[in-house]
Amino acid sequence: MEDRRRVPRQSGSWRGVCSIEGESPDRWRECHVIDMSELGLGIEFQHVWPSDLVGRRISVDLPTVGASIKIVLEGEIRSTKTSSNGFVRAGIEFVGLSEDEESIVEVLALGSLGAI
Repeated sequence: MEDRRRVPRQSGSWRGVCSIEGESPDRWRECHVIDMSELGLGIEFQHVWPSDLVGRRISVDLPTVGASIKIVLEGEIRSTKTSSNGFVRAGIEFVGLSEDEESIVEVLALGSLGAI
């Protein structure tokens, strides 16, 4: 099968919490980042209506070592697919990044995120 991605993604396994636009701001759900590139990320989480997620913004808060640095990745949900284990696999695209943000995401996508 041909890989149609514009940029290859780096595999990962990072646990965090997610907040989805249109849901209660107090409603953070556990999520699992499974891959990342400088253009976006792939995550898995539980959700009752995966088809209602496409086009909505999402924030992914990743835990760090210590309290001095906080990493929150934000983007738009571009695709969803329900996996056999009942989780939603969502493709997230980063949108509207500044040059500085693009540089930071590029470094994270190259593997530095695995140190979190």
